[in-house]
Amino acid sequence: MSEAGQGVATTYDVISDTLTIAQHRPGYRFGLDSLLLATDLPELAPGDAVWELGAAQGAVILSVASRQPELRAVAVERQAGLLGLLHDNIARNELSARVEVLGVDLRTLKPSPHAHAAALVLCNPPYFRPEARRVSPNQERAEARAELHGDVRDFITTAAYLLRPKGWLKLIIPPIRLADVYAALPTTDLGLVRLRFFHAREGADAYLVEILARRARAADVVVAPPLIIRDATSAFTPEVAARVASAARHAPDAP
Repeated sequence: MSEAGQGVATTYDVISDTLTIAQHRPGYRFGLDSLLLATDLPELAPGDAVWELGAAQGAVILSVASRQPELRAVAVERQAGLLGLLHDNIARNELSARVEVLGVDLRTLKPSPHAHAAALVLCNPPYFRPEARRVSPNQERAEARAELHGDVRDFITTAAYLLRPKGWLKLIIPPIRLADVYAALPTTDLGLVRLRFFHAREGADAYLVEILARRARAADVVVAPPLIIRDATSAFTPEVAARVASAARHAPDAP
């Protein structure tokens, strides 16, 4: 049984009318970056495998699995509390047939029989070095947000190991960590394909960057137009609203 069944305060948050995510109230909670990671994906073929490294309670991988049933989904998570929530959320949303869970530290996946198994790897690596800012006193949140058990290089090198030739890596990270991404990629055969910067509002500095890389890809980088999150009224801009609305499969309209 997960911590959700052991008295830990838990909320049940709806991504769509068919996808509900249980998460700990005081712990790590998914946000808009998770839904943006789960959407605007490279085109994949039926039977392709999508992996998520650091899947937490499952918002990203379940979003993908809910709307693309033809894909195989694999979630990797090491934290026991989040792993329990992940299993609960898979069962709650009746996605057990589509999502496999590996309750391991991603750094232990090399070597393993999973080499070259993935068509797409998704990840939101921990955003901050522990010395860069105060680490949360909540252990679940601290381990999800700070590099206490693996850094950007670990996520990228593990993704490269898992990806098949011409497979894709998509990750979101703060711009301050771009130097770490640039340092890690040349240690693999992943080539940078696209950068897209996220801005909270028009005229604001970028606070996140979406990175797309591909295995055995020659360097030919596109910097896509920026994604503005909110308009002057604080509402989501049309693209963001559309991506949030499409982040999970919705129930069909009643006849």
